[in-house]
Amino acid sequence: MANIYEMTHDVLYYEADETGKLSLPYILNLAILSSTMQSVAYGIGPDETHTRGLGWIVLQHVMDIKRRPNIDETVILQTYAREVNPYFATRIYKIFDTDRNELVSIESLYAMLDMEKRKMARIPAEYVALYGADVVKKIPRLPEPTKISADESALSLDYRVRYTDIDSNKHVNNSKYFDWLQDVLGETFLQTHEPVQVNIKFEQEVRMGDVISSTATIGDAQTVHRIMNGDIVAAEASATWTVAD
Repeated sequence: MANIYEMTHDVLYYEADETGKLSLPYILNLAILSSTMQSVAYGIGPDETHTRGLGWIVLQHVMDIKRRPNIDETVILQTYAREVNPYFATRIYKIFDTDRNELVSIESLYAMLDMEKRKMARIPAEYVALYGADVVKKIPRLPEPTKISADESALSLDYRVRYTDIDSNKHVNNSKYFDWLQDVLGETFLQTHEPVQVNIKFEQEVRMGDVISSTATIGDAQTVHRIMNGDIVAAEASATWTVAD
């Protein structure tokens, strides 16, 4: 049975956007914080994995949002590793309010990276035992994000990857993609819409000094996104929105 880890957190002002609600990048940052703290508690945190030349990488996140927490609100962060096979693992993240109402749920697909070879590595058996995940032969696929059609006109912005965008796995931190996905939509859209679901799939690493292009199309209730690193698709995503109150 999966070992569930929980911690509380007070939403800080710099974790929110101008609406006063927890921003999409920080929703992801807090989720990752909870799994990092679980790993540290089990003695298999980043220091241990990096000593072995290993690091966890995310292949996909599917995020469902019922309500974004507000500044100064106390939330409960919950996470557990659900399923694992030799090369892939799924992890569940949840954010609750203090009455245990579910605010956010994230299903994530992970792999283990050989940090020197930049290739996938086998997940150590002792990690699997500590997390208590179900060992399976095949990890079910997560739903694919909607893709931008070739004939659609898209909004586009370019970004150079900065030193502060890079994490300890030597590539762009996942939360930075959420900055790129939102920024291209513009202030008016973001002020008048609330995210309901975000599905992002990572295709290729983006590293220090790369120049990426964030493109997006806006429909009635959905935006569709692509992050390009030159001619290479780095990530694709789609998001569902509702009109803000």
